[in-house]
Amino acid sequence: MQISKFRIYKAIIAGGLGIAVAIAIVTNTAIIALVAVIVAIVLAFILERSNKEIVRDERISQISEKAASASFYSVLILGAVASLDTALFRSQLPENVVFVGVIMGYFICLALLLLMCFYLYFSRKL
Repeated sequence: MQISKFRIYKAIIAGGLGIAVAIAIVTNTAIIALVAVIVAIVLAFILERSNKEIVRDERISQISEKAASASFYSVLILGAVASLDTALFRSQLPENVVFVGVIMGYFICLALLLLMCFYLYFSRKL
């Protein structure tokens, strides 16, 4: 399969998924969205397996890794700052905002623990 056909088919899958999710939102039925996501994943997997050309090279993979880590760290820092702000100003904020800030702080801690675990795993594996 040529790379141009591969990209067209991926766009068709993405468009179909978007239409199915929009229909699921309008009709208020989550099962349509769930089935559409599963079908899109299966179709994308089959499409990847049938493709014989190189879609990603080392440079694209490295750019993707750097972009993902930068966005992850940015979200972690912003979440930590927001959680710290809710902890510092908890006497002036509503109870539900303080609760969300505390839960967000726990999720930030969980994300950092997962990051450390994956870092240890991949440092030994690679």
